[in-house]
Amino acid sequence: MRMVRPHRSPKGLFDPYYVPKRLLHRDRELDTVNGMYRDSVEEDYGVNCLVHGISGVGMTVFSRYFLTKLVPEQFKSHTVYVDAKHKDTLEIVSELNDKIHRETNRPITVAFDLDVLWMQFKRTASATDRRTIFVIDNIDETNEDVYTKVARLSKEIKASTIGVLNSHDYRLLTKLPATHMSYDFEVPLDTYTQSQLYDIVRMRVEDTFPHQLTEEVVRYVTDLVVEFDASKPKTSVEALKALWPLASSGQEIDSDAIRSATMNITSFAHDNDYIDLIETISMNDYMTLLVLEAMCEHLMRYKTETYIDRQTLNELVEVKSEELSVRYAPDDIEKSLQTLIFQSIIFESGYSRNLLYVLAPPEIIYDAAIGLRRELARRK
Repeated sequence: MRMVRPHRSPKGLFDPYYVPKRLLHRDRELDTVNGMYRDSVEEDYGVNCLVHGISGVGMTVFSRYFLTKLVPEQFKSHTVYVDAKHKDTLEIVSELNDKIHRETNRPITVAFDLDVLWMQFKRTASATDRRTIFVIDNIDETNEDVYTKVARLSKEIKASTIGVLNSHDYRLLTKLPATHMSYDFEVPLDTYTQSQLYDIVRMRVEDTFPHQLTEEVVRYVTDLVVEFDASKPKTSVEALKALWPLASSGQEIDSDAIRSATMNITSFAHDNDYIDLIETISMNDYMTLLVLEAMCEHLMRYKTETYIDRQTLNELVEVKSEELSVRYAPDDIEKSLQTLIFQSIIFESGYSRNLLYVLAPPEIIYDAAIGLRRELARRK
């Protein structure tokens, strides 16, 4: 029986508020927030910041990393985090009030009236012996008033706030003069490059998986997320979640499992009728069908291999050409590959143009290619 490493925890996949030990590739943005907050502590004033980016790019992780890892190390501050998603104003203010009371160890009076709750919150927040940082996550047009109110209050009581919101909501809300007045600076979080996303996926695997995944698996997951979903960590974590039960029971992860785990982001590509598509591009192009056939045969034979390199493919096509007495020319193979890549039947890896992969199960493409190739042979 294989040993399961005890310090690995699936929390890194299944806990929406998970914060990694290190936040990779966000040093510049963290330095900005840190610097602004340090200045505000030293100069004794409050500072309000908006963090925004596309959904799934890691805004919650970013704000929680600052709040739970960096602040306790450097500042004597109270920290309050509220996720405003799907909550009305009363719920958000009630949670703010509850958490500031807990932070300051002050007794709380039960109240259900918004004005009373706000006054309680304001009184306790104003009377703290330390500065406070409030993070309000998932701000949108339904709850922006609460953030604006907290941001204004923070100016009065020399606290600080971080508002976290989707870039779409950011553009919408910052057009409004009231909101514009309530924050001092913004931190836009860009999507990651392919290699950065790879590092993040690799670290999440190391944090969570009881048995390691191979480099090929991590690379394939990252390739699919970059190709189809804008380099978002959240999507790669969703794929890892789907692979976790297999890995934790010690099963081997093959390319079929990865394709299945990423099905929801690549689903539109599976709507292709591969027979029609391959028929359209092959017409009388025997070589294109041969290239597809050779590639899919290889991927069907070696299930744990997620890619085939160009050299291997050329060699396989050369052998097939010889068997079938077809003229073999490497240039023809490259031409066929370019057609298949252009039509999104074959994909090039973002790590190397030399590595090729398919999205559909290779069996489906193989059946379509071999059927059409035999049809062409009969016609001749």
